[in-house]
Amino acid sequence: MQSCWITGASSGIGRASSIAFVKKGYTVLASSRSLNDLSLLKKECEELSYSGKIIPLPMDVTSIKEINKALKYIKKNIKTLDYVIFNAGTYVKENSKNITVSNTKLMMDLNFTAVINNIILLQPYFSILKIKQIAVVSSIAGWRGMPMAAAYCSSKAAIKTAIESFSIDYSKENISFRLFAPGFVETPLTKKNDFKMPFIIKAEEAGERIYN
Repeated sequence: MQSCWITGASSGIGRASSIAFVKKGYTVLASSRSLNDLSLLKKECEELSYSGKIIPLPMDVTSIKEINKALKYIKKNIKTLDYVIFNAGTYVKENSKNITVSNTKLMMDLNFTAVINNIILLQPYFSILKIKQIAVVSSIAGWRGMPMAAAYCSSKAAIKTAIESFSIDYSKENISFRLFAPGFVETPLTKKNDFKMPFIIKAEEAGERIYN
């Protein structure tokens, strides 16, 4: 059975992507801080009799200690890890005139630094787990500064260019790096928005597109 590790799996795009992979028969190591949400995800997939399965792997992606613990679990229990999707992230709507240090740090830590740290700590396992592909969920906001999103756009631009560099440096290896850049997707984060969101799609559609 093929396997996939997905972070930010308790809601939104991460949850929908986890279900998309389980439907296709994958073992999905689903990570988020909420064990309760992951348990509900596992129960839902079991009740719907999908051919794959969810293995809850709770962790805080910003914690080096918890990342290492998760990696040790994966090495011990999963022979091969075909795909990794680093999806965990956050968004705080904030006018640049009132931007705060705390929210800027929150978004940079979760949307950028945590992803890089996860990849750094995962590198020794690339060959051991025979990882084929690492994908990072960024955003179209990484291409252009948008209103009410200076820190968010910056964090997504930073991870975009970082993954482009990883892709170049690993171009001759047996592992590929990919970047997903969704537009507006119906998630708990976009529910905060009080403006028109053109071409918005449901999380389930985003999950299927990511699987494909």
